[in-house]
Parts: sequence; C-alpha cells; structure tokens
Amino acid sequence: MNNEEQKSRLKSARTFLFVPGDQPDRIKKALAAHADAVIIDLEDAVRQESKGAARQSLASLIETKRDASAPLILIRTNEASSPEFIEDIKAALDLNVDAIMLPKFVPGESAVAAEKVISQQETLAGAQNQLLIIGLVETTAGVLNLLNSSLIPERVQRLAFGAADLHADLGISYSSSNPNSDLAMAAIVLASASAKLGAPIDSPHFAIADETGLRERSTFAHHMGFGAKLCIHPNQLATVSEVFTLSEKERDWALAVHERWNKRDESSGALLVDGALVDEAMVKRAKQILGLL
Repeated sequence: MNNEEQKSRLKSARTFLFVPGDQPDRIKKALAAHADAVIIDLEDAVRQESKGAARQSLASLIETKRDASAPLILIRTNEASSPEFIEDIKAALDLNVDAIMLPKFVPGESAVAAEKVISQQETLAGAQNQLLIIGLVETTAGVLNLLNSSLIPERVQRLAFGAADLHADLGISYSSSNPNSDLAMAAIVLASASAKLGAPIDSPHFAIADETGLRERSTFAHHMGFGAKLCIHPNQLATVSEVFTLSEKERDWALAVHERWNKRDESSGALLVDGALVDEAMVKRAKQILGLL
C-alpha cells in the first residue's frame, strides 16, 4: 500500500482497536475482529522488561503484504523522549506498518524532535513510504500547544484524545464526562480543522460492558466533530462503527441541499430546505458529506 492509500484509509477509519504488543494470541484475534485499524501497543500495555521481545515477535504476526480488506496496522510507540522510541521506529519501518500512534503528542519542539528521529531512521532504512503519525494528545501541554497547529508535522494525519492520562496530568480522578475533557476535545477538533487533518479520534470508553454509555459518549464525540473512537475490546466495534457512520437522514439532507442549491436563482444567497434556511456554509457541509470536498 502506498502513502496516498494509507492516508485515505487512515482518515476514513472509524474504529481503532488497541491490543497489547506482548500477547500474540490477542493480536491475532484483534486482526480478525473487523476493526478498521488495529493499534499494537508497545507503550503502557507492555512492561519495560518485555518491550524488546514484543518488538521481535511482531514479524511473525503481521503479514508483509496486506490488502484493502485487512485492517490498518499501527504501532503505539513509547513516547519520543524514551530510549525505546528509536527501536520502536525501527520496528515500525521493518514491519511496514501503516502508521504509528505517538503518545504524549505535543505540537512544537517535542513533535519536531520526534519528526527528526523518524526522518533519520527512514533514511537509514531506505524507506519507500513516509511513516505516518496519529498524534495522541493526552497532557495539558499537548492540549495548550494545539493553539499553534502550524507546529504539527506534515506526516501527522489525525489527532487522538487520551482522556485518562489527561485526568492524571490534572491530578483529578478519571470520569467519562468532565468539563476538562470537553474543553480538550473542543481544542483537538479546532486544531484538526485548522491544520486540515482528518477528523480526530475520541478516547476509549473504559467500561467494557457499558454499551449504553459507549453509545452516549460516542454520539457526543461525533456531534463535537470527532470521526472515530479508540476501542479496547472487540465488543465495542459495532456500536462505534454505527455511531460514526453517516446516517441516511444526513445523506438525504446533503443531497437535497446540493440539488436545490445548484438549481437556485444565482442572485439568491440562501434558500429554504425543509423549512430551514440554508446558506453557503451549509452547502459546504453538504458537499463534505457527499464526498465532493
């Protein structure tokens, strides 16, 4: 798969399933679980003494040739300041994964430093494709630095939200609904739009058996402008996929707006569709839904 295909699939993916990088049986099950993307976690899910062995075992689990029906494969690396980071990047390049998820992502000096390490390793490996990034925003510094989205490297395709780590950074107990999380989510959406990234990816819902809560939080994130969600169990995939898929009602509205707008009197700056006023901004949204922008 070339970079353009990877970028397209990364930006349209709705379900991202985490799996520990040191558990081969669970990795195999995750790859067969019909997620849009599988994130093999080499950071928090793997003990320090097991990280090297986890990297070495991945080659036998990941097929080097993958078609469009297979999930995207990502590696969550250790953070860029970690001595493990270079080894994680080497493994990602050797395995030809579709992207990495970079934890503790902070636009600015931290992101630029990570970019330099990745570029150096690509040169040494003679890589044909650029290693793409999903930036996991999970600290107060990460959220605040989103105000300057010009410092997000070009290889970053989407941002993701890590609510649990943000709560810990703030020194407060985690809850699935919190004003600080809402503020961070809004910042991530705004920064993503400003930098012309794909719609961001929401934090996991940690109560695995709570389908009602999963649906509510996914719907909330979708309405805020998120386009996907991190999942921690295969049972969450169907609900998340459903919530983040455009409904027939949305598509019908977009089609009606697009058709009516093209047939309007060009001297008119707005028109009525189903009793609601529609202007150029809403037409832009209709074109986005229809894939015309």
